[in-house]
Order: sequence, then structure tokens, then C-alpha cells
Amino acid sequence: MAENDVREVGRVIETNDTEFCCHWAQTPEVELVKERHWYRLISDISHPYFNSIFHASISGDGLTNAIEEAVLPFRKRKLSVAWWLGPMSKTEGLGQALIDYGFEHVVSEAAMAICPFEADYERASEEVEIQAVTSAADLRMWVEIMTGVYDLPEFTQEPWFRILKRAGLGTRKKLQHFLALVDGEVAGVGSIFYGSQAAGIYNIAVLPPFRGQGVATTLTISLLSLIDERGYDLATLCASQKAKSLYHQIGFRAYGELNCYQWSPD
Repeated sequence: MAENDVREVGRVIETNDTEFCCHWAQTPEVELVKERHWYRLISDISHPYFNSIFHASISGDGLTNAIEEAVLPFRKRKLSVAWWLGPMSKTEGLGQALIDYGFEHVVSEAAMAICPFEADYERASEEVEIQAVTSAADLRMWVEIMTGVYDLPEFTQEPWFRILKRAGLGTRKKLQHFLALVDGEVAGVGSIFYGSQAAGIYNIAVLPPFRGQGVATTLTISLLSLIDERGYDLATLCASQKAKSLYHQIGFRAYGELNCYQWSPD
């Protein structure tokens, strides 16, 4: 693949991630502020997962002042914030400037994509059943599993449940959630976000007793099948370095990285 094509796929991956974050702002608990140099997602949930800066493009001069301006609303409300940088970032040195300001680099994820029909569907396990989340009870279970696997504080469960419930449930929504079951027990969860240029796979999480049984692989492949049925030519996801090889085996390729920096008020 030509270098320009690689950059374009990386741009589409980050665009889908941006649209996914913006989708949360359908609820009154989350405020989305789109500004010339960045987007800010602000909530009253005191955790950086729910407060973020992304889609940033800042002039190379005066980075410290720009960062201070971006962080100011979070500082005033004493909220921790996550700042995401991806393939679309046009500001050289912004990552180091964030660290110099007081941010901590906490994670680097592979920005991955695949043509859904090119996935290795034979890797799916017949022992894993995939069900769409269509009820409030299922959504609450989904949230409990996600917060547990991703080590989010328990106090985030109820507001996150309200946010996702308000965004809506159903097979025609832009954001859809799924449960993976093994022998009738819920083993893991995942989501699809149908964006303007691609469909993104998010929130793949498997409970510890069910790991190593093909749950994540089967869940991902099942979601790719649904994406293919919707007519999308590209599916995206962001994978931890540990999970990158799993998605590579399915057929995903990496097209850059998304890096997360976190800052907390004094």
C-alpha cells in the first residue's frame, strides 16, 4: 500500500474515533465543544475516560499557552482529562509538550483497519454466541462488565449506563452493543459505531474466566460480519499492544498509533 494510502486509512481510523466520542454528547450529561484547534468532551463524571481533548491541530508556536487554554475548563471543574493524539495530529512536538506541561503518557494503541470481507472468518468459535443488547437489563450488565475489565471506578457505572441508554438501543442505531455468551453465561462485550466513512469496533472486553477460549476473536469476527452486511468497505479499531497480535491474526493491519496522555488537577 502506498504511503499516501496508509495515511488516508490512518485519517479514517481517527475520524471514526472522533465521531464515536462526539456521539456521546447526545446526552445532557456530556458537553461537546468543537473549537478551531481541538474538540473538548466535558462531563461531570470525575474520570478521564469521560473528559477528553481530541482532534487537536495547534500551531507549533506557543504550545504551552495553547495546552493551558485547552485544559482550563477541566482545571476549573477539578476534572482529570485525557488528551488523544493520532495519525491526524499536525503538531510536531505536541506529545512532549504535554509531558512537559504535566501530562502523563498512559497508553499507546495501534490504529488498525480491515476490509470486513477479508477477515479470517474460520477463526470464529461455534462455542461462542453473540447477542445484541436490546434491553436496559442487558445494557446494565454490559456496563458492569466493561467497568470491571477496564478497571473503571464503580461510581462511573450509573452515569455511563444513563449516557448509553439515552443514546438508544437497537439494531439500526449508530452505536450498538453486544454480549458474547459461552454455555449461556455472559463472557464478554463489544460495540460497533457506524460512522460516516467507516464502522468502528469498540469496547471489546472478556471476563478473566473466559479468556483464551476464542471469545474476543469470535466477537470481533461477528461484528465484522454485521459491518459487512451494512455495506461498509472498512472497519476500524484501536488495539492495545497486547491485543494487537490477536487482531492481526484476524486480518487487521496497523496504520499508525493513537496515544493517550492524562492530566489531573493539583
